[in-house]
Amino acid sequence: MKLINRFVVTLKPKADFIAWVSQLDTETPEDWEYDGGAYLFDEHDSEQSLMDDINRQAQTILENELSLWTEDRNRWPVGAEPTFTTLNRLFTLYIAVASFDLGKSQLLRADVMTEA
Repeated sequence: MKLINRFVVTLKPKADFIAWVSQLDTETPEDWEYDGGAYLFDEHDSEQSLMDDINRQAQTILENELSLWTEDRNRWPVGAEPTFTTLNRLFTLYIAVASFDLGKSQLLRADVMTEA
């Protein structure tokens, strides 16, 4: 087991997000308990500092989560401005201040999005 020097923020879809996905022409999960992304953040000295960092990354997180279901921005939820407020409206955020790697294989890191 290895300690990873990252905080983990896990997103769990709320009713508004599930309702939006359900109206898309796509297959939806039977159990939304297993859906939602996890995002790694650098360690922070305070909860406020971490929350500020999440706020700064809200647009990137939202764009990633919405584009997983459709890349057509015209079909994104009405009022889905890429803000921390919208992130909290669509997802419950769970924060873990310690993360551990129990895997046996090497971690893979690959750029999947370019920063705006």
